[in-house]
Amino acid sequence: MTREIFPKATLKYMPPTKFMTGNIFRGHIQDALFNIIGIWTHQGIQLLGMPTEAIHTPFMSDRYLSIENARYIFNDMRSIGEEMEFREGGICRERAKTVLNNTIELLKQIVDEGLFTALEKGIFGDVKRSKTGGKGLAGVTAKGENYFNPFIERMKNRQ
Repeated sequence: MTREIFPKATLKYMPPTKFMTGNIFRGHIQDALFNIIGIWTHQGIQLLGMPTEAIHTPFMSDRYLSIENARYIFNDMRSIGEEMEFREGGICRERAKTVLNNTIELLKQIVDEGLFTALEKGIFGDVKRSKTGGKGLAGVTAKGENYFNPFIERMKNRQ
């Protein structure tokens, strides 16, 4: 659905870590499934899940397994998106319609509430963030007159 709405966007797929149980074997399979969806839907940025992320900060060996998992899937399944399609009236398309309709209603609510009030109430993403709380503001600065980021133009011109 996102690819249909934003055909040229660089999409970022992030495995939902809240479903990790601490079972590293199950987690590694879940990560493989997330990788399949990422390559299937032509994600521009793919974050990799780690088998032990629900237990501790992943070790280098965990990171290696995740990279190996992604390489295997990305190499061997890179064309799956051209081979498969979602059936009209099927589970995926019906779920996409529901998600889109719910998103429209949520955006209307956020417009009425205001973005920061919606964030404070946890309306957006089910995560509450205080308007005056949090960390990191001290490290934020305005862009200087000579600010230059060479990647912005490259990302905008990407086909």
